[in-house]
Amino acid sequence: MFKALDFCSRIIKIEFMKQKNRSIIWLAKRYLRGQRAFFINRSHLLTLIGLTLGVTGLLCVSSVMNGLRTDIQDRITGTLSEIKISRPEGAPFSEYEKMVDKLNQEGYLAAPVVRNELVIIKEGKLSPTLSMGIDPEKHSQISSVVQPKEINDSSKFQGLLAGNIQTNEFIEGGIALGIGLATSLNVGIGDEIELLSPVFNIPSAFGMLPRVRTLKVAAIFTTGMPEYDETFSFIPLTIAQFFSGYTNEIDYLEIKTSTFTNPHRATRKIKSLFPDFEVEDWSAYDPSLYSSIRFEKNLMFLIMLFMYIIASFNLIGNLWKIITRKKKELGLLKAFGYRESELRTLFLYQALFLATLGIALGLIIATVLLLLQQKFGLISMDLGTAGLSALPVKFAVSDYLMVIIFSYLVTFLSVILPLRNLKNINPVELIRQTA
Repeated sequence: MFKALDFCSRIIKIEFMKQKNRSIIWLAKRYLRGQRAFFINRSHLLTLIGLTLGVTGLLCVSSVMNGLRTDIQDRITGTLSEIKISRPEGAPFSEYEKMVDKLNQEGYLAAPVVRNELVIIKEGKLSPTLSMGIDPEKHSQISSVVQPKEINDSSKFQGLLAGNIQTNEFIEGGIALGIGLATSLNVGIGDEIELLSPVFNIPSAFGMLPRVRTLKVAAIFTTGMPEYDETFSFIPLTIAQFFSGYTNEIDYLEIKTSTFTNPHRATRKIKSLFPDFEVEDWSAYDPSLYSSIRFEKNLMFLIMLFMYIIASFNLIGNLWKIITRKKKELGLLKAFGYRESELRTLFLYQALFLATLGIALGLIIATVLLLLQQKFGLISMDLGTAGLSALPVKFAVSDYLMVIIFSYLVTFLSVILPLRNLKNINPVELIRQTA
């Protein structure tokens, strides 16, 4: 008999707990809706809008900064290659042909480069140029800058705008100029320019003279980077070796991988093949630019996170106001046997509902906006000589996860302070006051 009574009491207790849980959910919905609202009351609606905008801003900023980083990476690697191999301290070397064969066997494309800082003279105009001596055939395989570009093709931001480097005219004595450099010199295809070294190292009867060559403009290119377009030029490898005083040496090898998804892994692998050489990926070409992009992304994310925190203050105020207004009801619930933890759950349900709905709406709105930008390029940025380019966007699962985690974390932290007020509710005192 006692066992039967104990079993019945357990059943009753379980049923009572179910009813309490249902009542907590019902009260949470009631407090969210208020007395007249169909869905949620006006104050909670403002909180929801704030949370939604905060999540939208967080995700949009992260995706745009990812897009900018990828866009700049593509422009730099398309101009200066993905990976570079050189001797320590930039010493020239001549055994590059065997190295190229070995790299090709490993699935990499490689091209030799001789780099010079020279001066271009045209009708009294002087323009400094960073000139790269290249093998046209090999360099066309690793650099998109020296590949033909369709004028109306907006998807390709690099390439040859006019002319071609895989011609005898270029190989025998031609030069390819960046569009900005060609504009400043007012030259076009077929025009002749003088290229000279600023170093006077050729002895003559009149003293030391610079190395000079007369070249014909064979091509004009764009890199998609205004600062590169205004200074960069390409010349045949043999002419660059003449300016450097080399016989068969080069300064470095430029390398292209099949899939440049993990540059550090590729760099380590190539370093293991040539331990006596220095191997750098694209981030080392302009470390200040690379670090500034990472810093700006983190800074913008923090700014938008602070905006989300400010929006969560409205949630704190709403919960505080509800606890103050419903003090008598909460006191009666305590008198009926509701524990303080169960009352906390009631308000946590509200906060969780608002946060989940705000995060979901924010993710949907941000994704739609980013997809529209990605497809139609609604917002453009001015790149000077490179013209207008759509603001780049790149989706990353890690950004979605980070936004969701931070949003929930801020929400839970914001409800801690209002819930501490539940300790101050004394059901006995409230019953005496209402009696």
